[in-house]
Amino acid sequence: MLQVLIGLIIIAAIVVGGLYIFQKTTTNRVNDIKAKKYKLVELHVERELESGSKMSLTGESLEEFKQLQTGFDQIRTEQFNNIDELADEIYREVKGVNVIKTQSDVKMLDSLVTEAQHDVTQTRETLNDFKKIDQKHRQAVSKLEKKYQALRKQLLSQNFKFGDSIDSLEDQLSTLEDEFDKFSTLTTNGDHISAKDILAKLELNTNHLENLIKVIPDLYHQLESEYTDQLDELKSGYDQLVIDNFNFKDANIATEINNIETQRVAVLAKLSGLDVDAVKKANESIERQIDHLYELMQIEIDARPQVTEIMPQVSKFIIHAQNQNHELMLELDRLGQNYTLDHGELETARGLGEQIKQLEKDYQNDLNAIENKSAIDSSVLEQQQEALVQLEQIEKQQTEINDDVDSLQSDEHRAKETLRQFAIDIHAIKRHVESLNLPGLPKSYLEYFFVVSDEIKKLDSDINKIKINMEDITKQLLIVQSDLETLEEKTNDVKDSAQLAERLLQYANRLREDNVEVEVAVQKAQKLFDESYDYSASLETIATVLDKVEPGSYKRLEDNYYGK
Repeated sequence: MLQVLIGLIIIAAIVVGGLYIFQKTTTNRVNDIKAKKYKLVELHVERELESGSKMSLTGESLEEFKQLQTGFDQIRTEQFNNIDELADEIYREVKGVNVIKTQSDVKMLDSLVTEAQHDVTQTRETLNDFKKIDQKHRQAVSKLEKKYQALRKQLLSQNFKFGDSIDSLEDQLSTLEDEFDKFSTLTTNGDHISAKDILAKLELNTNHLENLIKVIPDLYHQLESEYTDQLDELKSGYDQLVIDNFNFKDANIATEINNIETQRVAVLAKLSGLDVDAVKKANESIERQIDHLYELMQIEIDARPQVTEIMPQVSKFIIHAQNQNHELMLELDRLGQNYTLDHGELETARGLGEQIKQLEKDYQNDLNAIENKSAIDSSVLEQQQEALVQLEQIEKQQTEINDDVDSLQSDEHRAKETLRQFAIDIHAIKRHVESLNLPGLPKSYLEYFFVVSDEIKKLDSDINKIKINMEDITKQLLIVQSDLETLEEKTNDVKDSAQLAERLLQYANRLREDNVEVEVAVQKAQKLFDESYDYSASLETIATVLDKVEPGSYKRLEDNYYGK
């Protein structure tokens, strides 16, 4: 029983201790929350509002300010009182045992203070916005007033820089000044909300007017001064060029100058209407047209001295090319009687002659135009420069043709000398073969010998014709040269095979009595030698058996023959 009692005492102590801790913690929490509320009170927002009421607000601004005051009064009378009442209630509750309700009320108290903090902060920010816009608008009044005075002064003192656009600029400035008066009145009266909309438009339109005043003088100067001076210069320059007999292709400069002048006047009208973007584009177009006319005139001015210089050059070159072509045609005609010209030399030369005639015709037309004062110098210069290029190419082609045919006679002489040497060479081969005293010659060798002999005869016949084809002769010379070299090789092969075969047969005769195989080979080889005249086969037959019977004998006899 005592233990139960002790247990109950302990539990009671724990509960009492817990309640004490809860009461202490809750009281501290409520005190902290109330401290936040006191800080809001100490801000004395009502004094700030009282100071703000001295801004002499009117209209919508005054209505908004009154709403702001009413809202803060509600914060003081309702929200602050609610906070105090709930805090007092929590102080009473915390002494009891209804822990759950007390905790709920503490959360509610914290929420009310947080809401009050937000509302007070918003009130102060809104009030600060009022003060800022009041200050901004009053500064804007001073700034714009000075700006309009400066603009008015500039337009009055520099009206000559704006031309007819001065009227439109002054109208815009007057309109801005009227709007400014409204803005100034609203600002003075404190109706900042209404003034705010006017200020935005004023600033936008004032910037636009300032930009117009900034750019129009340069545009007007271009139209009224620069372009006028340039057009006058172009007109006087063109008139002088006409007097000096200059002509122009694809351009009526006088008409174009008048057209540009018409455009200039039309653009001035746009400038007076302040259509700056259109004027800028139009000025760019006028400038391009003026530059183009200057370029056209300068091209002809620059071309004339070059034409004066190039015409005699072309004349001399044409005469030179004509003489060269005439001499080339005579030479080709003469050579054509004795030689076949199979590379179209005559046709090419005639074609070049026709080109020269056309160039001479074009030159004469340009010369007549110059004499008649109707020439367009740049066109004449371009055509005659091209003529020089063509004449250089013609001269090069005619020289190449002349060089090609100029060697025909010397080529013929060399060909005949070569042919004479071929005749000597084949005759020497024939004598050499006869001196070998062979029983006969192989059929293949004789056939090749007669082929080469016939080639030499044909070459001799072709080269002694009345009209020869040197290209064909040259080809034949190369063929005969190659075939003669082959014939000499074949002749040496016959000689070496025959003489070696004789030596090997003489050597084999010493062995034939003692060796049947040698006897058979000697008979076969001798028959090939005496009857078939196949000396290489005869040599192979006897050489094979000797190397078999007496190895190395053939190599020894061969080396001895060639003197190794």
